[in-house]
Amino acid sequence: MKLWQKIFLLTLALIIVVVNVSSLALINNYHRVAIEREQINALSRHEQIVGELQNLIIFTQLNEGVITLSDEDTLSVAYEMIKRKDHADATLRPSLFRDGALVFSGLLNLLEEESELLGMPDYSSVIIHDDGKTYLLIVSSTILNERLYQLVSSTDISSSYALFQEGFNQVRIIGVVAALIVAGLLQMLMRGVLIPLRDLSDKTRMIAGGNLNTRVTVAGHDEVAEVARNFNTMADAIEHNVLELEKLAESRRVFIGNLAHEMKTPLTSILGFADILRIKREVSDDDRINYANVIVNETKRLQGLSGKLMELLTLGNLSIVPVKTEVYTFFDELITTLQPIMKNHKMELMVRLPSKTAYINIDRELIKSLIFNLIDNSIKASSPYSMIHLNVIAENDRVTIMVIDEGLGIPEDQIPMLTEPFFSLDKARTRKHGGAGLGLALCSEIAAVHDSQLQITSKLGEGTCISIVLDEVKDHG
Repeated sequence: MKLWQKIFLLTLALIIVVVNVSSLALINNYHRVAIEREQINALSRHEQIVGELQNLIIFTQLNEGVITLSDEDTLSVAYEMIKRKDHADATLRPSLFRDGALVFSGLLNLLEEESELLGMPDYSSVIIHDDGKTYLLIVSSTILNERLYQLVSSTDISSSYALFQEGFNQVRIIGVVAALIVAGLLQMLMRGVLIPLRDLSDKTRMIAGGNLNTRVTVAGHDEVAEVARNFNTMADAIEHNVLELEKLAESRRVFIGNLAHEMKTPLTSILGFADILRIKREVSDDDRINYANVIVNETKRLQGLSGKLMELLTLGNLSIVPVKTEVYTFFDELITTLQPIMKNHKMELMVRLPSKTAYINIDRELIKSLIFNLIDNSIKASSPYSMIHLNVIAENDRVTIMVIDEGLGIPEDQIPMLTEPFFSLDKARTRKHGGAGLGLALCSEIAAVHDSQLQITSKLGEGTCISIVLDEVKDHG
């Protein structure tokens, strides 16, 4: 059973129960009030009969000039008066008893019920249902001609019960009609209200089928709209995560392909020259030295590749403990190490350090590795006798480290891929210098663990600038 059907049936049942119970309670209350009114009227008429009977006996005694009437005369007077009451009001039927014995009865069919009332206190009343009619019986005692009599009046109140039954039947009919009307209106209302949920269900199936850009239309500010907004947020997250996973899978595929390619070349050289040395019987000293040099160089290249890979993998799970470092002192020591390298490549390192004292929180060895990699890349991209600039600028609570060369430059569309492992603009030049395209990937990871990132700008034929920005730490002594 669908949700709207459950809500529809439960709501309809609740409405029917509430309407019918309320209507029946109201009718029962009206009926109770009507019966109470009938009892008051019946009691008043009963007392009237008793009073008239007593007055008539006294009037007859006075009229006949006697102190007391005989029992026969008393009964005759009583019978005549009650007979007149029967003719005057057909709904009232009095019965008279003397010493527990019936003298005469207005309704013989209720004789047994009237007899049972004789043992009750005066003005007790009961309601009797007999042969499709309803009677209200009232009993009271009275003294007539110095003898005890009991009068039982039977009042026909069938009209009140008929009115109650008619109202009950009308309530049932109205209840059925109202239920049908409410059912129709409620069904239309439920279908309209649950349209967003059906849309949500359809869009969920579409996303499950792979259509990740599907979104739900949000209208209003109720709970359904909130669910729709949360669904769209979830769909955005799913789409983003799937795209990221696809990028990661593609990146890994390219990484593995590049790794295999990078390892294939040195392994082929090593295997080839080692095989020559193994098979060839006569090898000149010059050839043996050349072959050995190739094997050693390619082995060193593989060793460097494995070291870079290990460093890159380690950085991915690295949790650093930064140390507060004074900028000028740190870079002054670093420049001392860099200068011989620059001279070796017949290049000049131009340094600009901040004139003021500034502090940064860094892992000293990682930042040194970052600077060495950036300088090394600049050396590979530059010609002999060219300049490489190392600028460290401290301003606006930031410390910016910049490495600028005057080398070949990088095409603008290639810049976003520079930090991918094994990416290289010039494979031949990279292998010539013993590289594997991992330097900038390492630098990017080092920047990331310092809550920063590499900023790369370049123009073909003019050079490249790579910088990293770190937060300056205030010296509190």
